[in-house]
Formats: sequence, structure tokens, C-alpha cells
Amino acid sequence: MTKDDRYGAAGDTYGDVSTPETAKNGSDSDDGDRDAASETDATDEGATQTGGTSALPFIFARRTVKADRDALPVYVRPTTDDRLDALERELDDRFDGDDVMSLDVREAVVTAGLRNVDDVVDVMEEWGYGRR
Repeated sequence: MTKDDRYGAAGDTYGDVSTPETAKNGSDSDDGDRDAASETDATDEGATQTGGTSALPFIFARRTVKADRDALPVYVRPTTDDRLDALERELDDRFDGDDVMSLDVREAVVTAGLRNVDDVVDVMEEWGYGRR
């Protein structure tokens, strides 16, 4: 597995979906000069709404796997990395037919942690936090 495969630079086919903007302009240019009103707003539930139309799931609304994301470097221990890799393989099997991207898996893990803060507290206590 190459770095591009792992992080989605190659193989993210979800961004290839035609958008109303593409159909209107006839091109997929990504010059960054798009009107602010036409920008899509991602919700916490993974859907995107555009100008009052129905919500599209995040993987279909984005142009690339890195679109609309900020880089957040996370350093993990080898055991955590192994567990993330195993989870990615499990999800790849579960969502057979979808290109499961590592960036999506990692953001989903962070989002799930934010939804379950008590679990985050439990892990941090296991690591020794709160013992001073």
C-alpha cells in the first residue's frame, strides 16, 4: 500500500460525482475563486447541504478526500496504529464496493470519540491522568 493509497490522493472516486456547479460551468476547475454563497456546509452528521437542496453524504459531496478538511497531525503508538489499520481493513470489508479512505476512518474515530467523551476520559484515566 502506497502513501497515496493510504491517505486517498489516488483512488478517491467519490469526488468525481457531477455537481450542479460542474454542470452549469461545464468544468471541474478548482481555482478557489468560487462564490462564498455556493460553498457547501458540512454538518456533524456527515451530510452536506447546498442552497437548500437535500443533503448529500460527505463522501459524495466532496471533490477530493482532503477537501474541506484541516490537517491535524496525530502521533500514535505502534499498538494504536495497528488497531487503526485493523479497523480500516474491517471497514473496507464491511463497506465492500466503497473506497474506504484512511482519512475518513481516522476522522470517524475522532468524531466517535467526541460523541463519547466518557470513553475518552476512561482511556486518559487508564493512561494515568487524574492521579496527581
